[in-house]
Amino acid sequence: MLGEDPTDDLLKEIASKHGVALDRADPILMVQTMHRRLLAESQHAHHALLEEYRKTLEALLERWSTETTAKAERIVTASLTATTETMKAEMATHTMDVARAIRNEVTGVLETTETRMRKATTVGYLNLLAAVVTFSAAVVIYWIIRV
Repeated sequence: MLGEDPTDDLLKEIASKHGVALDRADPILMVQTMHRRLLAESQHAHHALLEEYRKTLEALLERWSTETTAKAERIVTASLTATTETMKAEMATHTMDVARAIRNEVTGVLETTETRMRKATTVGYLNLLAAVVTFSAAVVIYWIIRV
């Protein structure tokens, strides 16, 4: 059936369905030939239009992909920049808080140490005074015993 002429198939179909035998020279077959030719041309034109449409769609998709990628990169860059700035600000704030806390702690330790040193100095002076009094008492006792 691959090598058969479509006109033979058409003639057989008309004969079997309508009971009319047509011959190859019948004018109605010219209409069928014109119809087949128009269908082939239409199919070719549709194929060309579809191919053009496919190329247009591919170009649009490529452009859309490029634009989307560029926008995504800009968004990511902006997000990273904002995050970095936020992190810097937070780090500065926390660094200042830590420095303030360390300063307060060191100041407290220094004040405690200074208070203890004053007490130690006072105790040292009292001990020196006690030693002078004891020495003086010893000198007086020695002088009294010797005389």
